[in-house]
Amino acid sequence: MSQKLVERASRFLEKRTSRRGFLAKTALVGTAVAAAPAAYVLKPNDAYAAVCGPGSQCSNGWTVFCCTIFRGANKCPPGSFVAGWWKADSSPFCCDSAGNPRPRYYIDCNAYCTGSCSGGFCRSHACSCRCNDDPQTCDNRRHCCNYFRYGQCHREIGCAGPVVCRVVSCTPPYQLYGSCASTPLTDNRTGAHSAPCLAGPCT
Repeated sequence: MSQKLVERASRFLEKRTSRRGFLAKTALVGTAVAAAPAAYVLKPNDAYAAVCGPGSQCSNGWTVFCCTIFRGANKCPPGSFVAGWWKADSSPFCCDSAGNPRPRYYIDCNAYCTGSCSGGFCRSHACSCRCNDDPQTCDNRRHCCNYFRYGQCHREIGCAGPVVCRVVSCTPPYQLYGSCASTPLTDNRTGAHSAPCLAGPCT
């Protein structure tokens, strides 16, 4: 069934795009059908939205994924540090060996401060608040706008700038970064957040 949907949606896109972008968009269609078949089956134009999941617009208030703004790299970019993390339970993007959903972990990369600090945050840093408006992606979330910190990582850094971007992992952050504590925090609203530059669902 999914293969037929991909073929049908691909024909739809081929009529509406250049040959140069056709293969990339066909791959995106396949991911969209796998990730959100009910949302996408009748709306091929919504492939990007189906892949990015909810809250992908700047006005929704969430922070952009690092791979979207950092040349596909799912890691903190220069000028930022791993500042804290949370998890979303039963994510379709992380599975055990039997294919059962597991938690997915979201890591905030906060900007380093370059000026004075007040209340744990500073307004002087190397990045400026903007919406990611790249037309090649649906991950149009915020960049360097959200002053927030869960705070389980690099607690020796007492002052931070805004969240530059987010990293995702199926491995707990405290196993990846020696600077992170294992204190869990959960926000299941983010379980379906994604971007074209991230791996698709495993279920």
